[in-house]
Formats: sequence, C-alpha cells, structure tokens
Amino acid sequence: MAVLDIDADLMRALENERALNAILRTAVRDLDLETLLHRCLDILLSVSWLSILPRGGIFLADDAQQELRLVAQRDLAPPILRLCARVPFGHCLCGRAAQERTIQHATCVDHRHEIRYPGIAPHGHYNVPIRDGERVLGVIVLYLPEGHPPHPAELAFLESVADILSLVIRHRQTVERLEEVCAELAVAACTDPLTGLFNRRHFFERLEEAWAEAERHDRSLAVVLFDLDHFKRINDTWGHAAGDRVLETLAAVVRAESRRYDVAARLGGEEFALLLRDGGEAAAVAVCRRLKQRFAATPARLDDGTPIRFTASFGVACRRRARDVHDLLQRCDHALYRAKALGRNRIEIA
Repeated sequence: MAVLDIDADLMRALENERALNAILRTAVRDLDLETLLHRCLDILLSVSWLSILPRGGIFLADDAQQELRLVAQRDLAPPILRLCARVPFGHCLCGRAAQERTIQHATCVDHRHEIRYPGIAPHGHYNVPIRDGERVLGVIVLYLPEGHPPHPAELAFLESVADILSLVIRHRQTVERLEEVCAELAVAACTDPLTGLFNRRHFFERLEEAWAEAERHDRSLAVVLFDLDHFKRINDTWGHAAGDRVLETLAAVVRAESRRYDVAARLGGEEFALLLRDGGEAAAVAVCRRLKQRFAATPARLDDGTPIRFTASFGVACRRRARDVHDLLQRCDHALYRAKALGRNRIEIA
C-alpha cells in the first residue's frame, strides 16, 4: 500500500510539472491575453488527478470598476455566461475570492452562491484568486462534484497555477501596453497634435514617395496648398482658443472631403496641404471647390454656440507641369500667393 501511495504521489508530481511547464510554454507565445488564458484553462482542466469537473473559467479584474470580467471559459452553462459576464468584488464566490484574496471553497450551492438560475445543477467550487502581491489580477473558477471537500494537494497545486497565471497576465498586459505606447508614439511622430492631420515632415516624405511612384508609372499627381484667410484677425478678435477651434473645424472638413489614399496635412500655423494621388488638375480644382463650399457651410463654434465663419485661399499645381518635387511645390506656393493677392477665398492654378 505504501509503495502504491508513493507511486501515486510521484505520478501526480510528474503530471503537475508537465501541466505547469505547458502553461509556461503557452505564456511565452505571441498571442493575445484572452487566447492565452483559454489555452491555460484547457491545460488546467486536463490535469487528470484533480477532482474537478470539465468546465470552468478565468476572470480578469477591473480595478477601476471593482469587478471581475469573464474572459475565458469552457463548457459553462448559457445562464452563467450571461449572469457572470461581470461580477462585482465581494459578490458570489468569485467576487469574494477577489475581495478577500483567498481561495474560496464550497461543497455545494450554499448561501455564498448568490448568482443562481432555475435548474442549476448541484456542484461545488474552487475559486482561486490570481494575485500580484496585494493586488488581485483575476480569479480562476473551477467546478467540483457536490460534497467534494477541500484537498490540500489540490489547493497547493491551484495556488501554483495561479502564481504562473499572475506572471502570464502581467507579462501580456505589459507587452500590450508597450504595443499601445509604441503605436501612440508612431502616430504622434507623424501627426499634428491639434488637428490630427499629418504633420509637415510626414507630408513631405509621402510627397517624395508619391512623386517617385507617379514618375515610374507615368501617373497624375496634384498638390494643393491652402491657408486660412485673415487668421490673425480671428485670433485678435476671438482669442487663440477660438483660433484653435477654427483650425480643428477646418481639419475635420478636410478629412471628410479627402479620399482614403490622399494625404492631408497641417504644415504649420494656418497653412495646410493636400496630396492627391492619381489626381490631375480638374480633380484638384473639384476638391478645392468642395472644400470652399464646406468651409462656408461649416463655421467653427465657441462653447456658447457663437459661430466663427472662415474662408481659405488655394493654390494648385500638378506633376505634368513640374520638373521635380521642388518645382511642384514652388508652383503651388506661387499659385497660393496669387490667390491671396487677388482677394483671397479663391482657387489659383500654377
């Protein structure tokens, strides 16, 4: 009998090691957190010596809302998926595990099982908090046959699993946050912070690329430079906050009137640019006319609803008439200067 017990303990230890190693191998894979937790849950439910039923779930904690969110589950009943999608801290067994930061065990559906539904099957529970020091990252919920008492070996193993899942969650959340920060920095590097349009540097980079592509394939290309008319007067009359509101309104109109593959940018101050790929003179002029109409119909508004109307002057140049990018921009700039000199709120072509 003693030999059999030793063999059983050895087999259990080997299976524990295999399961924990499998969870660690899963943790280092380049997968989103919910997929990782689903796979870790499958590994946990496959451990043969545990007295658990083949269903369970993993919650992640939302500290701001003080609640748990069910993100991974296997074979949970539809009412549970609905009723337990979000569980407040301190509510039911999972919420108690999160609030008290200790494993909650139940041999049956007792008074702590506050979430119930008609026809709920008899069962017990292990509800295991996933801790990071004093902070709870989530909770593992496992189902037990009714009447199953807490088993020291099971509790010790589940705590080991929770410790590894803590590492999994912290690592994946850190990676995801770093990815978000990198994406934000990439956006910030090429956009104007006030208007959300591309910035000067990015515009000229895209223009060089578009020019080379248009030359290679003998395609049309047009650039529009446009300035807000009398912008200094707007700032002097209404204040710089109102000036910013006008710039934001203008940018919103430009985004709405631009095609997905065009490049709209704020070059600085009240100066803007639009790169029209595969666009000739007629297409560029048509875009300018639409913008003029929309500017006239879309005043900026102060917080009290006061409208601030604005206009813009446009200069257009096309690749067919230019020697290179520098010549294209010079022509565009000259056309814009001419539009201003002739009274503003007009379109000129170079």
